[in-house]
Amino acid sequence: MPRGQFYTVFTLGFATAVGLLGVIAAIALLWWPQPAYWTAAAFGAPGKPLPWLTPSMFSLFVAGAGVFVAYWIVRIQQAIVRRSGNRLIARLNEQYTAIEQTQGREYADEFMRLQAQAMIEESEGKPFNLFGREKMLHAMSAAGVQLHPPG
Repeated sequence: MPRGQFYTVFTLGFATAVGLLGVIAAIALLWWPQPAYWTAAAFGAPGKPLPWLTPSMFSLFVAGAGVFVAYWIVRIQQAIVRRSGNRLIARLNEQYTAIEQTQGREYADEFMRLQAQAMIEESEGKPFNLFGREKMLHAMSAAGVQLHPPG
């Protein structure tokens, strides 16, 4: 399993566990009302607990908090994946542009095709190594690309 896929599955599993834990805790709080009364007394005026904070409302808040935390765990993980993908696309575009400027469009197209093929072949049973130096150099030499340092 590729490393990125493992992180996604792990994060989704963790978020599911957090959400389920919140719902299970809410169900348990329906049969154990003391925490709701303690919370009502703590957040109410001195000597006068909050009248609207019943055990069912407190359970609803607990379940909502668990689901809210799980939702944001998934949102943050997906934002990280999206940013990583955007960075990868920017790097590939930068490579393509550099090769296109020095060697021409047909060499750049062939290089990108060979690099994509190398990534796919390498991914069978192994994590993606998107910028493996050996594969990149092999693909460049196969395409006949010669990069010269600027200057």
